[in-house]
Amino acid sequence: MKRKIANNLALIAVLGFIAMGRIYLISSEGLRIAHTALIIEVVLITLTYFAATILNIRVLVPRLLLRNRFTAYMVSLLALAMIFIAIEIGFERLFIDHYHLSPGRDLYFSEDSILFFEMLSGIAVYFISVAGTAIVIFMRLWKQSGARMRDLEEQSARSELEKVRTRIDSEALFETLDRTAGIVRQSPSEASTLLMKLSKSLRLQLYESEHKRHTAPGELPSQMFNLSSPLLNLLTEKRYRGVRHLSMIMVFTLILSSNLNGTWFSLLFMLPLSLSIYLILIYFSIHVLMPKLMMRNRMPAYLMSVTLSALVIVIPMQLTYFNGIADSNGWYNEQFTFSAWHFSAWMQVLYTITNTVKISFPMISVNVFILFQHWVRNERYIAELEAARLRSELEQLQNQVNPHFLFNMLNNIIVLTKKNPDEAANVLHKLSNMLQYQFRGFTKQSILLGDDIRFLTDYLNLEKLRRDNFEFSITAGDGVEEISLPPLLFIPFVENAVKHNNDNRNLSFVRLRFARENDNLCFGCINSKPLRPTRKDEAGGLGLPNVRRRLDLLYGNRYRLEITENETSYTVQLSIELKYKKI
Repeated sequence: MKRKIANNLALIAVLGFIAMGRIYLISSEGLRIAHTALIIEVVLITLTYFAATILNIRVLVPRLLLRNRFTAYMVSLLALAMIFIAIEIGFERLFIDHYHLSPGRDLYFSEDSILFFEMLSGIAVYFISVAGTAIVIFMRLWKQSGARMRDLEEQSARSELEKVRTRIDSEALFETLDRTAGIVRQSPSEASTLLMKLSKSLRLQLYESEHKRHTAPGELPSQMFNLSSPLLNLLTEKRYRGVRHLSMIMVFTLILSSNLNGTWFSLLFMLPLSLSIYLILIYFSIHVLMPKLMMRNRMPAYLMSVTLSALVIVIPMQLTYFNGIADSNGWYNEQFTFSAWHFSAWMQVLYTITNTVKISFPMISVNVFILFQHWVRNERYIAELEAARLRSELEQLQNQVNPHFLFNMLNNIIVLTKKNPDEAANVLHKLSNMLQYQFRGFTKQSILLGDDIRFLTDYLNLEKLRRDNFEFSITAGDGVEEISLPPLLFIPFVENAVKHNNDNRNLSFVRLRFARENDNLCFGCINSKPLRPTRKDEAGGLGLPNVRRRLDLLYGNRYRLEITENETSYTVQLSIELKYKKI
């Protein structure tokens, strides 16, 4: 509660300085007789800013912006700005008329045209200032979406086997394999029949039932946030970047035009100079301060850097103004009349603080737009992850179980039941153990590398049973079997090696190597290439992008993966830093 009150008071203080920067009375010659009017106007305008800010944070952002009603949000915020700027200008004109203050305008500009530009400028200031106060919301949303995105990626990297377990009756599978292994010696024909029924059942579970439950390509769940609209595309897509930057320049030109005071000097010199300063600071904030500080959650350093950046501009500007450099030829004083009160010490401090806030707040407000872009892109990516998870459930399921290998093994065992029942029983036990390890491996956070090596040995032994011209070797260095790491990390590489080296005419091989070098686990996989390359099966294996994603999630930048090939072989080299911090 205390923190909330402190935050609101700080917000009111900032808005108060913004209000002072908007008030014409500060630079008028009547300031010395309008202290009360100045205080009243500052308080009233600050309260309107605060009311608009609360309305934006509590109503417009949650009820419109975050519900995909972007046009309604923009129109509502614009209408809010128009209402409050009308109130502000009304107060200002009332005080000017009441105290008979001289506007001090150049005759080249009519009072109506100046009023029109003041209204447009005020609307732009209100719009940016009020929208900028939503930075806290979008900072929180950006962090939350980033966390959700990382969670979804990790779930995607670890959920393939769980999907298999929910889609396939694993208990029935293992029971059938064990039962078949038990009866194959006494009744080979009955064992063969059981295996054929099992193969048919698995095919039904893995393939045919998918057509009834699979989400159509591009179809999203109804509750999913729709993040595609012309306005949103204009605000976020790279192809509209030039339009966005040009619009920002036009808006700040409009805002700064309120300081013209109806003089040609301001139009031809002060406006271009002020605009250049603003743009330099804004782009410095976007390209340096935001990625280096804000996006790394270093908010105090970010706010301090923004303030110091503004002071670098404000202090020389104030010295120039108060020392009279601008009227060296006497022309400037012909346009305005100043009292000594303008140059008092506390007034100089007030000018400095006000101008610092006026420059700092747009720098921060523009970053709200950048945060909004990041949030939208994260949400789009989250939607893509969720949709892809629905669309690719079949492919992920097939990749994890590797149906091609499974069905080939069942067919080979069916043949073995008639030729060599004892060998068939042995193969069935190995296949059952291998599938159990594969099904249950992903439920563990980590396993011993020795378990994975034994799994790979069984896997390659089963492959060798069905291929006469296939050989393999696995070399494990001292101490590697006791290394703890995530399960089934190497099977995608071995599956791909087996799949792509199938040569019916010539000898094919797979060679695996595990070694510990200092604090790194080094894995190597070399497989032969067929003399006559076959068309690659795109559905097989987890795929290199998914393997890299899982490694990224588990090890960050603490691994190195290199894949090379020549005319006769493919080579995979993976080095993992064992002392890693999971991200």
